[in-house]
Amino acid sequence: MTGFDTAWRRLAAAALIATMPMACTALAPPPANPFDGPWSTSERKQISFRPETVVFNPPGQPATPLSAETCSGKFRFAYSRQSRDALLTLAGRQADLRRRLTDLLVQPEYPVAQMTCGEGGTTYVMLGDKELVAIHHDLDIAGVERWSRP
Repeated sequence: MTGFDTAWRRLAAAALIATMPMACTALAPPPANPFDGPWSTSERKQISFRPETVVFNPPGQPATPLSAETCSGKFRFAYSRQSRDALLTLAGRQADLRRRLTDLLVQPEYPVAQMTCGEGGTTYVMLGDKELVAIHHDLDIAGVERWSRP
């Protein structure tokens, strides 16, 4: 191969690389967190989600971000996805709660925010853009609370 052939191949490779669209090489921004923003119950309880925690906003009181300090040293929080079947197991042996969750959870999988605080925990399940359900669980006892946003 001559020096001319090598130079020509290098020039062709450089031209090919230069014509590649930037979209192929640029990193896409992370998807927006569907839980972000304020949520409230019919009793005017309010919460909001942050990347690393849940913030409780009781009416007439200061906002409280949950952490190990506010949860007797035991705090975990994470976003993920869970299957309908896994979420139904949170009802434990409570048949009435299991029926209620069966009626609410009609999709095969849901985005969730899971929080452990002290000895109990809450799994927040995104039902739609403006509706979520909180499944509170502590050993064999569970309860459900509905949240919405404007």
